Amino acid sequence: MWNIPSVEDGLVYGSVFAGNLAFLLSIVIGLFATYFVFRAAHKMGGGLFGKVLNYVGVGMTLVILGTISVTLDPVISLIWARLLHTIFFALGFIFLVIGAEKLLKGITQN
Repeated sequence: MWNIPSVEDGLVYGSVFAGNLAFLLSIVIGLFATYFVFRAAHKMGGGLFGKVLNYVGVGMTLVILGTISVTLDPVISLIWARLLHTIFFALGFIFLVIGAEKLLKGITQN
């Protein structure tokens, strides 16, 4: 799955390892952050901030799915992997914007 180049004596390039590690860490940190956002939204109930955090959580989940879809290149064709990546990222940012708009409307109405 990972394209890991190596030199003639079998040593792996450190930059490739660091890139793969950074990619995996971004997914793990994103999953933990999304969990905490949904947990906070659940604890807040159905109020303004709870609704906003739900939108933010859905947006974060879609962005994580867009990040993970980059690894689907070996499974599906490259065009579909890029299309999924773009769709997940676009929808994720749309949900983040909807959450921000709901927060702005809720704050300015009071």
